Amino acid sequence: MTHAKLVQPSAKFHESWLESYDEWGTLNQDGSAAFVAARYDLDLRDNSDFAEWVHLLHELPKKGFQPPEGLANQSTIWVVDDNAYLGAASLRHSLANDYLTEVGGNIGYGIRPSARGRGLAKLALKGALQEGRSLGMDRVLVTCKQPNVASARTIEACGGVLESVRPPESFAADLGVTEAIRRYWITL
Repeated sequence: MTHAKLVQPSAKFHESWLESYDEWGTLNQDGSAAFVAARYDLDLRDNSDFAEWVHLLHELPKKGFQPPEGLANQSTIWVVDDNAYLGAASLRHSLANDYLTEVGGNIGYGIRPSARGRGLAKLALKGALQEGRSLGMDRVLVTCKQPNVASARTIEACGGVLESVRPPESFAADLGVTEAIRRYWITL
């Protein structure tokens, strides 16, 4: 039985986040907003850079904060169990560019490989949906790659209504889509 909960990002999870980074094998951990660190040239293995990234994650949802070109204001929540970082969800407050409108959607979420299969993705997605409600959003777009059956089930369990499954060739070439994308809308 897990005691997982949703929290605001915190530098105290640095060591555990690094363990998750090693499990994923990439900075591109779904839902983690690690791409924000890359936009600011932050090395997330460095304690002070990690703390700066966490600070940015706290700034991104603020209406007065202007994110870098191509990014949207967003809220990020982490799934943790005691001192263990297990995953994250990010809610983009708008579909601010072609990539988000077509591929990325309003919400991204991901659970580190060693913590999967415990219902944590559903917890993360529900947390992002609650954040959307608190912001007064009417509905959100949530997407996943066609072969990701677990993610599709999670989205559907949280009220996702399938709009379409779009093949990679239906997207503009500069969006970098290589697999079919399932597009869901969730009414808040």
